[in-house]
Amino acid sequence: MQFDWYELFDELKHRGQFRSDAQLADSLGLTRSQISAWRTGKSDLGTLTKIKILDALGHDTLRSAVLSLLPEKNREEQIRQQAHLIARVDRRDHALEKEYDAEGGETGASPANLNFLLAALPPDERERIEPHLSPVRMPLGQVVYESGDHLSHVYLPTTAIISMLYVMENGASAEIAVVGRDGLLGVALFMGGETMPNRAIVQSAGEAFRLSGQIVKDEFARGGAIQRLFLRYTQALITQMAQTAVCNRHHSISQQFCRWLLLSLDRLESNNVHMTQELIANMLGVRRAGVTETARKLQDDGVIRYTRGLIEVLNRRALEAQVCECYKVVKRESDRLLGNL
Repeated sequence: MQFDWYELFDELKHRGQFRSDAQLADSLGLTRSQISAWRTGKSDLGTLTKIKILDALGHDTLRSAVLSLLPEKNREEQIRQQAHLIARVDRRDHALEKEYDAEGGETGASPANLNFLLAALPPDERERIEPHLSPVRMPLGQVVYESGDHLSHVYLPTTAIISMLYVMENGASAEIAVVGRDGLLGVALFMGGETMPNRAIVQSAGEAFRLSGQIVKDEFARGGAIQRLFLRYTQALITQMAQTAVCNRHHSISQQFCRWLLLSLDRLESNNVHMTQELIANMLGVRRAGVTETARKLQDDGVIRYTRGLIEVLNRRALEAQVCECYKVVKRESDRLLGNL
């Protein structure tokens, strides 16, 4: 049987809620340099690590094989380490099952009603990929991928918003784009790059559909509606990235804050944005004091109501009157490319 080890590794990372490759590598008894060498194609995972991954993902028939392959040195410690990994994944799976049962089922009956790109697909193409869509929960602050990670899936958010951040060598960061129910995360997979030089982190908790990168590549190669739709979205995303760079360079913190808030609202079903001022400052790449002053002024003007971790927009029209031209450029281009699909 042939396995896609990148996909299985990422599945284990997701199901175990590991925030990075390095965290999972530690649970597998690997070093950061070993996992990095494997990611870049310079080395192999090794038989024992592969079996550990399959074992943790529920291939119970491999349990005895794992134990037989463990070296005598530190054997008991490695047995405990593997048991802890399996328990961590099992706890996460059981928690998800309870949440789905409490809500009356999994994420939505039909993805066509949840993500705009999926909704725009012709019935035959949508039906072809629906069996491969996996609903996933995306908690606030979850790192979906780090700079340079090998991408194995695309994510099509339904209620979550994902921020694409560029992180400097000194740790400073700035947002370059946001992805919500309007689009997808992982354009590098079908554009041929396989990796991205930025970090993706969940900005607003919610749900998404995950689709295997190989399925995306196969569908994209067909040259049908998926290819045309995904390319249009990519152009809209490039516009957003370019305009964000202009905004960060030429416009005030207040204007940037209004642009960020409106882009977030466009991707949510309510007027409430769950986000702390510190996180907003990190997204915009500015000092927290500037965000605090801006939020206080907007609240005094009756535009928003802010309590710790929650921004409620009371007057969207007033917010649009204060935003810079960048928001309108991004929205106009997105509507032009995707609005009539």
